[in-house]
Amino acid sequence: MESLFRNPWLLPALAALLLPPLIEWLFRRRKKQVELPTIRFLLNNQEQKKVKRQDRILLLLRMLAIGLVVFGVARPLWQRGWMGAAPDRNVTILLDGTGSMSQQRDVSVAFAMAQKKAAAVARALPAGTPVTVLLLGHRLEVVLENETDLHTAAARIEGLRPTSGAAPMATALAWVRDHTADQQERSELYVFSDFQKHTWIQAGSAAAPALLTGLEEKCETFLIDVGGEHAFNYVATQLRPEEFAMSAGMPVTFQTLIECRGTPPADAKASVTFLVDGVKKDVREVTPGEQPVVLEFAHRFPAAAEYLVEVVVEGDNHRLDNRRMYLCRVPEEVQVLLLDETADGPAEPQSLFLARSIRPPTHAALEKVSHFQVKTIVPARISYENLSEYAAILLTGTRQLTPGLAAQLETYAADGGSLWMFMGDTVNLYDYNRLLYRDGEGVMPCALAEKVAPQDAAANIYPQYGDSNHPALVQLARLASDDQTAVLKYVHIDSQQMAASAQVVVSLSNGEPAIVERPFGRGRSLLLNTSADAGWSRLPALAEFAILVQELLRYVVGEPDAAVNLNVGETFEQPVYISTQHLLLRYPDGSKERLRPRRRSADQDEFEVLFDNTTQQGLYEIETIEEVLPRRRFVVNPSAAESDLSRLSQADFRETFPAGGWSWIGSGVSVADMAADLHTVTEISPWIFGALAAMLAIETLLAWRFGRRRGLTA
Repeated sequence: MESLFRNPWLLPALAALLLPPLIEWLFRRRKKQVELPTIRFLLNNQEQKKVKRQDRILLLLRMLAIGLVVFGVARPLWQRGWMGAAPDRNVTILLDGTGSMSQQRDVSVAFAMAQKKAAAVARALPAGTPVTVLLLGHRLEVVLENETDLHTAAARIEGLRPTSGAAPMATALAWVRDHTADQQERSELYVFSDFQKHTWIQAGSAAAPALLTGLEEKCETFLIDVGGEHAFNYVATQLRPEEFAMSAGMPVTFQTLIECRGTPPADAKASVTFLVDGVKKDVREVTPGEQPVVLEFAHRFPAAAEYLVEVVVEGDNHRLDNRRMYLCRVPEEVQVLLLDETADGPAEPQSLFLARSIRPPTHAALEKVSHFQVKTIVPARISYENLSEYAAILLTGTRQLTPGLAAQLETYAADGGSLWMFMGDTVNLYDYNRLLYRDGEGVMPCALAEKVAPQDAAANIYPQYGDSNHPALVQLARLASDDQTAVLKYVHIDSQQMAASAQVVVSLSNGEPAIVERPFGRGRSLLLNTSADAGWSRLPALAEFAILVQELLRYVVGEPDAAVNLNVGETFEQPVYISTQHLLLRYPDGSKERLRPRRRSADQDEFEVLFDNTTQQGLYEIETIEEVLPRRRFVVNPSAAESDLSRLSQADFRETFPAGGWSWIGSGVSVADMAADLHTVTEISPWIFGALAAMLAIETLLAWRFGRRRGLTA
């Protein structure tokens, strides 16, 4: 019955058809007995017969009017398939699953509302309608394509989860355009979104309006609004240590950035909590305004371990972006390997100054002053070391450079290590160029031309730190260079023979490059064109040499935890050491997925694991033993762009997307009923009420003519 009437429960009101006959019977004229000499003249009275016939006509019209009223409010439906085949339909359901869809809507969230409505649309479609389901998160996911089992489509929609991504809506509209390009039938597109401005009009905002306009010819577009209005939103946009080199027992300062999107009440305050491994360490109360609030939290990690640092902001209704995480591995010390061919000699090694600059000596009762610990060996013993344990390798000038040593150093840097090379009297420039530079393909950032000793002793040559804008030399740039740092000998570097990615860190006062660096694979390399001892310059004997070494080591070490601190949509990548079997990954919500390691390259027997479905924010963990992967846990933080909840109203959307071809559907409209009836069912109530109005007009006219209109006497 529901396929014939929208409100079949009103049909029992048809019993009201009995009211006109009942009223007519109750108020009928009573017969009176009149004694007349003859009644044959009355029996032949034609006027009396005419009156009875008129009464019957009016009675039937009134009964029919009541029937039309009942049928009109019951809303009868006309199925197009009754008179032949119904029109072909092809439906695409697009759910906006970006981070802003996790905004609070009453007791639910916007994505849950969209999910419920989209599933209802899928179930309400005519049987056999092909349905395509899309989810827009950090990228576009095709959940189903041309699925004709509507219950399966609805179930898949109900099983979707919102993401923390920030992909532009133009990505989804472009896919729909290509999907509908070859279809003969006219398609329908249902977009469930909160219409956040960032999603719809990102940089290059002309893309989405143009794509939506282009869909007009092939697609009927329905925009279902599930968003709400939020006055303001607090967001933690950054959490990071001021210094990435960390060690147990030394203080570490974490810096976080708290912003406010929108206009909060005048008395609104945000509470910021700093946690380490879930334990509350500090709480601050701030009032973010137009400018971000920068907070610093100091902490000492008691022992070498992996720690999860968090910042939680409270004070608003959008909690998705109120948490920021940083996963850090804190060693006892950051290990540095120093290769010195004089390490085993009876005399002090030539790397003595360098080693003390890396790890300054302290008394037992004093705290350590450096994160770094150094181990000095001769280059020939490098094969006995596990190079993955060292954050940096420093190679002093050596004559023991062999193809094997060069290959090990190159592999170490390519895998993410940092290599720093020094010159000296024993350096064979030809071997260095042949084995380490290799015409720009090797790990050394530049070719070595010749060893130079300035002839004019009065012309002091020294590093010009003040002219460098390199981030590692900020402290040294404040120091005035003088002749105490004179360089007595150096290796000339031809600027025409430098790797394409190489850059000069600092130059000498005569314009010669002094320190050159280049990225290499996942690591980097540096070259200092003078020696690590006092034989070629006075620099190693000065205090600023320790500053130079410490700052450059911090720079080359970089961010060792970068691979495990990701944003939504970024890829987790780790080498697999001892197993090629499937690995089990646990998501932040507890769900699990199997990952299969793959070969790094076809000609290498090395494996790695890649995972790019980082849609959820939080802590991920690969359930395996420690020896399989260097890092088994990683965190994913949401995109800060999704924290701006400003949205497009219907008027704003029409102004931004002026072309037609789309229909805006607010929260008070049943999308499922509309989708079920579109091109398939037609309500005939309007015609029924039109017929009712015409019938009432006819009844009124006839009653007037018959002398029965109210207010007239018969």
